[in-house]
This record gives sequence, C-alpha cells and structure tokens, in this order.
Amino acid sequence: MLSQRQRLLIAATLVAAPLFWWGLGSPEDSDSQVSSTSVEQVDFFIRSAEITRWKNDGNVGQILTTPLMQHYPDRAAMILETPLTRVPAAADREYLLSADEGTLPDSQEQILLAGNVQLHDNPATGLPGLVTTDQLTLYPPRDYAHTDQPVLIKRGQDTTSAIGMDLYFDQQRIDLLSDVKGEYHVQ
Repeated sequence: MLSQRQRLLIAATLVAAPLFWWGLGSPEDSDSQVSSTSVEQVDFFIRSAEITRWKNDGNVGQILTTPLMQHYPDRAAMILETPLTRVPAAADREYLLSADEGTLPDSQEQILLAGNVQLHDNPATGLPGLVTTDQLTLYPPRDYAHTDQPVLIKRGQDTTSAIGMDLYFDQQRIDLLSDVKGEYHVQ
C-alpha cells in the first residue's frame, strides 16, 4: 500500500503536468494573447430609437428612427442599424431616406449612410420618385445631402443616372454632378 505522502506526490505530479502544458507556467504569453485580440467596446446602446431634430423656427427638421443604435467611444460615433430618416420639405411633402446602416458622429453634424441608400419622394400630386445610391452623407443642420457615388433616379418609367449628387431638401432641388444620362418616355 502507498502511504498518504506518496499518493499526494503522485496526484500533484498528475495535476502539474497539464497545467504546465496549458501554459499557466508562463503568464507573459497569455497576457500578450489577450491584448492582441482586444474587441472594440460599446459603451451604450438604444433599441427602437427615434431622434427628432428641430429647426430654429420650431418646426421639425428631421426624424431619424432605427431599431438599434450603438455608441463606440473609440470611434466617437453611433452605429445605426437600418436607419430611416423622414425629412419634411413642405406642408404636403415628406422625403423618406433609408439605408442598410448609418454612422452618426458625436458632433452630429452629419450622418453617413451606406448600403442600399434610397430616397423616396412621394409628392401630393404627380408621380412618386426614387433615388438610389450606395453611399450618402446627410448634413441635417443644412438640409443638404451629398454623394460622389453613382446615382439612379426613377420617376414612373423615366430614369436618370449620374455620378455624384448634391441634394437640397429645403429648395427641393437635386444637382447631378457628372456623367448624366437620362431616358424619358413621352406620354
């Protein structure tokens, strides 16, 4: 029979071998692995967010809704999931602007929209219009939006394509920047 001291020595040997194999004997290696795989942190999030921007005259400037808004302090920005922005243009008109994702910097001077960006124009009279692009920067305080990406505008059967666009919501005006091509159907 083995004495209690011999059993304790055998158990310690059996436990020590796997510990050294797992690297618990060298803490420098495990510390370097933890720091090299650091993950960007979210300091807060908001579900079902609705943000209303008011103009100086007290009228609604824009209403931004998103199912999920996450703030990343290292980026100094909020990441928006499928944002939808309603922009009132006149008493009878409202633009709807949607995208797959958005970025709202802490300065809140602009909103960067990316992925399947769509601007819906549904006037009280006339045909509805749709403007699509891959990326758009919205400047809420200036009622202005800009892109350097390809743009496609559809209204009924008519289409216009261009590279780059400046959009002035308050003036209800679109300036196409280059390579403008159109196809129009007479009715």
